[in-house]
Amino acid sequence: MPPLFHPWLREARLAALRGGGWRRWRGGLAMLAAIAAAGPLLRAFGGEAAALPAAVPRLIAQLPLPFALLALACAYASARARLGALDDRLRHGWWAAAPIAPARIARTLVLLAALGVAAALSATAALLLALGGDGARLRTAFAVLAAGLVPGVALGLAAALRQRRRPAQRVREGAREPLFGLRWLDDARLPHLSDWQRREALLRWRRGGHAWMIGAVLMALPGSTALASGAGVLLIATALAWFSLLAQACAAASVAAARALAALPVPRRGFARAAWRYPAFAFACACALAALGAGLLGLGWRAAPAWLAAVALLCVPALAALRAGRRR
Repeated sequence: MPPLFHPWLREARLAALRGGGWRRWRGGLAMLAAIAAAGPLLRAFGGEAAALPAAVPRLIAQLPLPFALLALACAYASARARLGALDDRLRHGWWAAAPIAPARIARTLVLLAALGVAAALSATAALLLALGGDGARLRTAFAVLAAGLVPGVALGLAAALRQRRRPAQRVREGAREPLFGLRWLDDARLPHLSDWQRREALLRWRRGGHAWMIGAVLMALPGSTALASGAGVLLIATALAWFSLLAQACAAASVAAARALAALPVPRRGFARAAWRYPAFAFACACALAALGAGLLGLGWRAAPAWLAAVALLCVPALAALRAGRRR
């Protein structure tokens, strides 16, 4: 009987046993641990702070539809992006030369989606237990989030499997032509690194990357929000979503360029200068967009630290990936 799944699973298991899986997921695990530890710490302070952790499950139970839709959007975006990227890599990357039936790739994606659902539900249950509160509300909150996570991953899996049936759309997405050229961003020593970063960021953005962040902010706005305030919040959320996605795309393109140029005598300092030209320009553009949103909201310069802290938090995965690429 032929094997059911792709041999990539064995390769991934060996990499995880050697520590590669931990390095890849340590940022997310650290964030989950910090959120789980916030509940007991706030309860230890006593007073009004002790009631904050239990208020989260109660709020989820009182507003099931927005939180279920938010969980569905996050699960769909994550599953579609990760499973679609893996499908592309298995069918067009190094494994493409292996005589492996497409059905084995599809079964592998289904298995990974099921494992992802199990991991997401386990993490959700652990976080809700760490927050504490009434048992009935905890069960209701878990049911609400599970009602969004499971269909979201299923829809993301269906979208990832559907990509291979629409090659024309994939060709259009792969064009990645920017709206206007920024030739002055190219470094003379590495003339096409900035263009590579822009095209990678544009491809991820066109595929719907980080759109869930904008949707989550819009869902959280009350119905009585003024037009100017709503536009300001939308501009700030768009700037955060766009720059965090762009930082991850630039880091991925820089790591790939470093691997491609590993045999050439490229100075590390010169490569770093070329790699940071476009992210620095994009950061200035995102700050200008956020400043416009802050002006519509009537916020002053005191809001700048909160904006910078949010940008730093969202760019941690990109910085971690860039640091890992330098170590290689």
